[in-house]
Amino acid sequence: MYPFSMFLLGEYYEDEAREIADRLKDVGMKVDIRMVTTSYLDVEHFLEGRMSELKGILEEEDYARYERYLAVLRKVIAEGAGPEDLLGRIEMEMDPQIDDKRNQLAEAFFSDEDLTEEERQAKGESLSCIKEDVLDVYKAISFIDLLIDRNDIKVEDDIASKLDDPIIRVIDDNYDDEEESDLARMTISFSLEPKALVFVDELSSLLAEKLEEEFEEEYENEFQRLFFLGKLISELEEPSPEKMDMESFRNKCQFAMERKGDIIEIDGSEAAEELARSLEKSGIIKVKGDSIKWKR
Repeated sequence: MYPFSMFLLGEYYEDEAREIADRLKDVGMKVDIRMVTTSYLDVEHFLEGRMSELKGILEEEDYARYERYLAVLRKVIAEGAGPEDLLGRIEMEMDPQIDDKRNQLAEAFFSDEDLTEEERQAKGESLSCIKEDVLDVYKAISFIDLLIDRNDIKVEDDIASKLDDPIIRVIDDNYDDEEESDLARMTISFSLEPKALVFVDELSSLLAEKLEEEFEEEYENEFQRLFFLGKLISELEEPSPEKMDMESFRNKCQFAMERKGDIIEIDGSEAAEELARSLEKSGIIKVKGDSIKWKR
């Protein structure tokens, strides 16, 4: 741990954090990695009940879609689908060309071909339809997965009776906490994850210009923040002929630069006290009460 204020560069998985830290250390920066436990909380709102109960609550279009998904499930079960091939057979029943469509989307994502504007527009319209088809199959699988779970269905058993009027659980797109339905339900997901925080000594940012071009390209955001912090530190290092109070120092932490018409605005005024402590511990300024004096 370093005994001075440090700049939080970012939050990463540990391997990436150590790679970034090593590359910063290669140019002489002082870096610290601190492991923390982060959390993720997500709340989803659903409606859950028998198909018959939800018929008058859901939009007609949505209800018809769920009926279509249920009809597909009944059909593949009646044709002998088992636990091993159920989802695959549902996908093929929904859309026999689903694999080709997924491949088309993947190829389009990685395609770097040169197209005219008309060709690009036509391709976009075609892909839009394909995306809708693929998304429909995904929604069907999600719906059926939940249906099987909420009805305690074992695919290998005789389940025809359980599919007559099954319990369904669907996203509530019109959730209103002031007029909550009796069928309203929630799924709350809470997870923990280890992450690594990368801290950089603020004065070390002066070395940002020494970082290799590869780092600048791979970690563009990190490089720019270090570079601009370095510009701020460089400005604060410039000695002032007279003492100044903290308010004047705060104003000094805020300035703009212009290069070929591009304007860069740098504002460290909210962190002025932390920056002053960092500069003092590095022997650049002397802080006494509300008075600041440069040592050189």
